[in-house]
Amino acid sequence: MQRRQFIVQGSASLSMLAVPALSQAQVRPTEGRQYLKLSTPLPGAAADGEVLEFFSYTCPHCHAFEPSLHQWLARKPAKVQFRRVPLVINPIARVTQKVYYALEAMGQLEALHSTVFKAVQADLTKFQTLELAQAELVKLGVDGARFKQMAESFGVQSKCQQATNLGQAIASHGVPTIVVNGRWVTSPSIAQGYPEALAAIDHLLTLPRA
Repeated sequence: MQRRQFIVQGSASLSMLAVPALSQAQVRPTEGRQYLKLSTPLPGAAADGEVLEFFSYTCPHCHAFEPSLHQWLARKPAKVQFRRVPLVINPIARVTQKVYYALEAMGQLEALHSTVFKAVQADLTKFQTLELAQAELVKLGVDGARFKQMAESFGVQSKCQQATNLGQAIASHGVPTIVVNGRWVTSPSIAQGYPEALAAIDHLLTLPRA
């Protein structure tokens, strides 16, 4: 995947996202405005509903979206599956992608996700290499030797490749991007706001799967 395919919106559009219009959030989401249809659906969407967030720990806009996304997760329908897909949008993101899946393999992702996100955003240089990332994670209580073993394992390498392959479908939309049921795509940039993007997710989960 070409890293330059992931284009983040400029500061002018982001300032607009920071103060979304409530009236827009109350409008029924429509295709072509608050969400789009993928030309090729992603494979393997869960039968009861699935929401994927394509993101990167190195992306400040993904980090800014986290509080709103957490609010949605707190009210997410129990049967709907949610998972994050970390993408490689720059050289450091190649390291943080391994960090994500290594922590997942160790059963520590849920506990450390937000903390790691903040740490990466605070100082990207501390995650430039796997060795530097390992040192930072040790400070957070992670077993450094086990982390290194997991990060270099075949299982984590496979997950990284699968994430990269999935990311091809949304490359032109940048990150953060949300895909619902493998068919529909929205984001704060597409929907023009955080509440609008979350409203689009709710709406898309009600649409027929066929």
